[in-house]
Amino acid sequence: MTRALPGPLPRPRRLPTDEPLATEDYRRLFGVMEAIDHAADLTEFRECLVRALQTWFGFHGVAVLHGDTLAEAVQSDCGVLSGYSPDFLTEYQAGWIGLDPFRDENSFGVLMDSGVVRLGDLPDDAGFVARFLSRHGITDKAAMVIDAGQAGVVYVGVAVQDLPRVPERDLAVLRHLRRHLAPLATEQLNRQRDQRAARAYWRLTPREWDVADLAAQGMTNRQIADRLFITIDTVKKHLTRVLAETGCASRTQLAVRYSTAV
Repeated sequence: MTRALPGPLPRPRRLPTDEPLATEDYRRLFGVMEAIDHAADLTEFRECLVRALQTWFGFHGVAVLHGDTLAEAVQSDCGVLSGYSPDFLTEYQAGWIGLDPFRDENSFGVLMDSGVVRLGDLPDDAGFVARFLSRHGITDKAAMVIDAGQAGVVYVGVAVQDLPRVPERDLAVLRHLRRHLAPLATEQLNRQRDQRAARAYWRLTPREWDVADLAAQGMTNRQIADRLFITIDTVKKHLTRVLAETGCASRTQLAVRYSTAV
């Protein structure tokens, strides 16, 4: 038998006059959360987050990187990205990676403290935006740092076109989003750490682990290259190293060893 709860009917909470988000902004926040909520592992979590941010925000380019620290996440390039052309990435790696304000160690403290930072709010003595990004149609970028405590850090970089700056409303949604993402990121980072601890005798770099994970899932070199946004030759190089380190003669054997090592 159902029982009526005593007391007057509750009244809905009034939104404060300075409420930073509108209804459509909350739809974007929930849309991203729904897209990643059921990710099976860190690899799927990263890819779903990239696609969700492009879908719900319309960001031109998105990168999701991770590491034990912010410096490792940014500098190791262990993660996935989408929206950047091969020409952009080649030029970036060849001459601009060291001039990226988001990679400057002096900016790490600002990123960790603020959580969400716009590129235009950081010193750019080298003209990173005017001399490099603008030639590729990118007008501004922003970074979101998800602090997962002892589990590590997830760094999210986003880029915009056709706008002078990343909109304030987008930054407001990202600030809310990072708080909701923290528990999921912590869970995924811890899960990956536990899985790799079971294979501690495999001495692989973070990027080699990425390739090994996807190869063990049965992906082809092309699929791995597309997922990690690297060349097929780079996939082959990493896979050769993975097979040698794990003592496997084939991808099939790697998949078997992967499943039995957990």
